[in-house]
Amino acid sequence: MRFSYNWLKELSQTKKTPEEIKEALTLHSFEVEKIENLGADLDMVVIGEVLKVTKHPDANKLNVARINVGNEELQIVCGAPNLKEGQKVPVALVGAVLPGNFEIKKAAIRGIESNGMICAQDELGIGEGHEGIMVLPADAPIGKSFSEFMGLNDSVLEIDVLPNRAHDALSYEGVAREIAMLEKRIVLDEEEKLTDKFKVDGGLKIEIETEKCPRYIGAKISGIKIEESPAWLKNRLKASDIKPINNIVDITNYVMLQTGQPLHAFDGKDIAEIGVRMAKNGEKLAILNGEEVNLRNSDIVITDGTNPIALAGVMGGLKSGIKDDTTEIILEGANFNASTIRRTKSAHSIQSDAAYRYERDIDVNFTQRAMVRALTLIIEIASGKIEAISDNYPKEIKNWKIELELERVSRLLGVEINEKEIIEILENLGIKINQKGNILNCEIPTRRIDLKNQEDLIEEIGRVFGYYKIVTEPLKEKLQVPAKNEERELEWNLRDMMVSQGFDEIRCYSFYSREDAQALGLNDENHTALLNPMSVDQELIRRTLVSGLLNAGKKSLSYYDSVAIFDMGKVYAPQNKSLPKEDLLLSALVIDKGNKGEQFFILKGALENLFSKIKIMDIVFSSDFDENDVDAVSFHPGRKALIKNSKGDALGVIGEVTKSAHKYFGIKKMRAAIFELNVSALLNEISREKIYIPLAKFPAVNRDISMVVDKKMLTSKVAEVIVFFGGNLLQDVTLFDTFINSETGERSMAFHLIFSDPERTLTAQEVDGKIVEISGKLEEELKVVVKK
Repeated sequence: MRFSYNWLKELSQTKKTPEEIKEALTLHSFEVEKIENLGADLDMVVIGEVLKVTKHPDANKLNVARINVGNEELQIVCGAPNLKEGQKVPVALVGAVLPGNFEIKKAAIRGIESNGMICAQDELGIGEGHEGIMVLPADAPIGKSFSEFMGLNDSVLEIDVLPNRAHDALSYEGVAREIAMLEKRIVLDEEEKLTDKFKVDGGLKIEIETEKCPRYIGAKISGIKIEESPAWLKNRLKASDIKPINNIVDITNYVMLQTGQPLHAFDGKDIAEIGVRMAKNGEKLAILNGEEVNLRNSDIVITDGTNPIALAGVMGGLKSGIKDDTTEIILEGANFNASTIRRTKSAHSIQSDAAYRYERDIDVNFTQRAMVRALTLIIEIASGKIEAISDNYPKEIKNWKIELELERVSRLLGVEINEKEIIEILENLGIKINQKGNILNCEIPTRRIDLKNQEDLIEEIGRVFGYYKIVTEPLKEKLQVPAKNEERELEWNLRDMMVSQGFDEIRCYSFYSREDAQALGLNDENHTALLNPMSVDQELIRRTLVSGLLNAGKKSLSYYDSVAIFDMGKVYAPQNKSLPKEDLLLSALVIDKGNKGEQFFILKGALENLFSKIKIMDIVFSSDFDENDVDAVSFHPGRKALIKNSKGDALGVIGEVTKSAHKYFGIKKMRAAIFELNVSALLNEISREKIYIPLAKFPAVNRDISMVVDKKMLTSKVAEVIVFFGGNLLQDVTLFDTFINSETGERSMAFHLIFSDPERTLTAQEVDGKIVEISGKLEEELKVVVKK
């Protein structure tokens, strides 16, 4: 908000410069974002008197004027039609730079020398008038600074008042109190009452039908003369970026700026009473900005007893607005529920200065202070005569009390503050103190809505005392290195490893539908269900990450030919207890439009690489398992494996989802392979000891073996026979190729075998003998055909 320095100075009685105020407020209260000098562009504009006016000899629309500017007479060529002898006018001297970076230079206009410019309002940046020069009052002193005479020698402070203080500090009086408080002074009488200055006779009927309006003061005023506001009033409004309109509207805006309390004036010609109620759905109201608002039953409206005449707290009605011929008004000072005003403003997309303040919850007792000031100005400036004043205040809001323990101040702030200084700070904040031993009974003024407990008071003491005064001290306790969170570290390592293998991480919702669960072969009844789900698609709390992966995979296939994604998150299994059992899973999905059978092996390779990096050895992939026994999704019967450790404990599953799941999730004519690992189970398997394996002293011998197998033959079965008959010399077996001949229906497998002995170099005859033995056993036991 923009604040006039002169106005703040008047209210706070400070002698500080704008720069000093900026420093004090920024350190203790609010950030002052910038300071703007209003008269900076008018420092070479002075008041002049028109001595003589003659026609320009070579231009019909130009005049040549002799102007007295105090210390000299100037000849100025001017084209304004309203220029007359004897006028007092603003004169921009040669060298002046007016708003818009317009520099005044000595010039010859149609052969006549001109030494300056007689200015219009818009040329000075103080109005929009350009129909003629600006004519000043007859008593304007010749030669005096124009900006000083007009009250424009002012600075504007741009202050960022945060929401927690908007209720009391979004006004000149609020900031003035802060300035005086920081100078250890108290200003402004907070005990002023409406009844002290005016007679509240209840002559205006005010009916409040909603609890969302805790107070409404209305005043009926006659004899109003709608005129232009005096210069001082217009200048103060302009300094705060509010456009002057007429004396009545300007007074309401002026008082709102000063006190923080919005006011509104109705044309009182056809209004006999005031009602405050909730709107009815379907009611319409044309408001001051020209829009017609379709009202809702959650909006507060002001009525004339029957029909809405204003959208309460937001904007007045067009029909009841102040007009040039208005002679009677009803002045409103009211308080409305903050959250209701916020919803109304947002729902109708209406911005106003009143709504900006109301939605930040202002003090209900500001209304009478604002009405006192506004009524006084209306009598002085608009010749108003008060006919009736009513104050409907059903439930009075009074000051409240907070007990403050003096010892707690130093404990919370970490610095010792003198008891006398604490009391002085609180009293300068407008808080009344009654001390009983080590306890301060603090009476909080209603304008400080933010002060609810002793911690709030201590925060106030700290900021006024100055946080910058609190000396930084090193911790005196010994620091302990926190225990290593091995599960969290494993999570991050697994993520990095998956990304390094070309997988993209996604994050899925923790919910899915009953149809999702059934499509994956999970019992939808064996889930924890939400009582009030956002939609039927999010009814069950997930037991697997596969549903989210398949849905994301389907969307990704619209843009890419292949998908490799993973997710890591919690799943929830229902228990007899009230809360479900939580497990952290790592799941991955591979789909490729081009490859019809390699997804499983791509995923298996990624898994083996993962296990190798986290030092989990002796992993077994077993196809002989029932998904229901391990609480897994349903897989294609010939493309699945249970991932087990050397003890036979399950770590996870891998496989291709069923055809029905492919169809349900919209992944047609493609194979979707997934794995799902229990991260907690992996953590238990990770070896805590670092085992040194020396480099082999003797070379290894590599052999490949290829065979034709039955279409239903499991890779694991073939690998088990190879390992068993390979004996101690066989160090590793890897499937490196598989192929199905579409014409013959034959299926081929090819394995890579590594032989070595730690004590000697193997001969070719030994290795070839093992290959012959393994080939024979494969043909004998599994009925395969080994290619020679």
